[in-house]
Amino acid sequence: MKQERLGYLDSARGLAAIGVLLVHAINSFSELDLDLLVASNFTKEYLDLGKIFLIIFFLTSGFVIPYSIKGRGPNVLKSFAISRIFRLYPVYWLSAILGFMLYGSFTVKQLLFNLTMFQQFFGIENIIGLYWTLQLELIFYFLIALMFAINKLYDKKFLFLTSVLFLLIALVMAVVRNVMLIKLPLAIPLTLSIMYFSSYYRYLVIERDVLAKKYSNRYLIIYVVLIPIISYYGYNYDFGYGESWEKYTLTYFLGMALFLFVCGIKYSSKLMEYTGKISYSVYVFHPLVILIIQETSFFNSFQGLIKVLFTLVLTILFSHFSYTLIEKPFINVGRNLRNRMVID
Repeated sequence: MKQERLGYLDSARGLAAIGVLLVHAINSFSELDLDLLVASNFTKEYLDLGKIFLIIFFLTSGFVIPYSIKGRGPNVLKSFAISRIFRLYPVYWLSAILGFMLYGSFTVKQLLFNLTMFQQFFGIENIIGLYWTLQLELIFYFLIALMFAINKLYDKKFLFLTSVLFLLIALVMAVVRNVMLIKLPLAIPLTLSIMYFSSYYRYLVIERDVLAKKYSNRYLIIYVVLIPIISYYGYNYDFGYGESWEKYTLTYFLGMALFLFVCGIKYSSKLMEYTGKISYSVYVFHPLVILIIQETSFFNSFQGLIKVLFTLVLTILFSHFSYTLIEKPFINVGRNLRNRMVID
């Protein structure tokens, strides 16, 4: 499959990053600013907008990442790992170190574990809460590398069956969670399922592949049937996070629908494409900007909406420099190392 920059996916990623930022900012500032309370309560009680944007993030990853494994020879997977390391870790390290300094409540041991990005696998708290999503990405990277190794990464039927399997795993976990009142992490199989779906849905969007259309349609039917059932059993009992099965059902439906809509119209703009390019920095740094605004007396006199706008502007500004000075140079280093290791 021809590799090309998909501007509409960059735009979708940019919109998702801004969306997550706005939801987190509104929820954070609404604790003291009543002008944001209505919007915050809506996202908590009726529609989890933050998760909708995360679903779009995960779907774009599934669409793109499997096809970044390319080339021939024994070093293909090693080159893939190198490119991912240089893509993710430098900015992440800066984020974790700044978080360690600003929060002031974490130990050096916790910082060191966080620097690996594997901290949750060892039961160590994330310095920034949203790091859990990056660990899901790592799981997906490992699985697609394994599929490449066994020559199944481009097998549409195998990808389809895997995407359905993870939905069924989520269903079993949801039932167990409901019966035994154990907070099993349904987000893991659900996220992996939609990422695998996106990996073969790509063939339909780009190549109009007939087989991909068949499997995509089948998956979406199964998805529409199972998501309400999974949500009912998995989120009918509130573990203290404002959980409700209706909210989660609507969230997963809207997240998928918005992604399908973006891929259908292929909308793109230069501004949103650039926001997509810096979206990783926007994602990992915006909680720190929120914290700085909350802790800085200068911002105390401003209304909540103005604080949200400050968060948006300052995060984008910081992310621009982070992308220019750290992210992009390290991506180029990783790309150069990769090109030396594989045969196109």
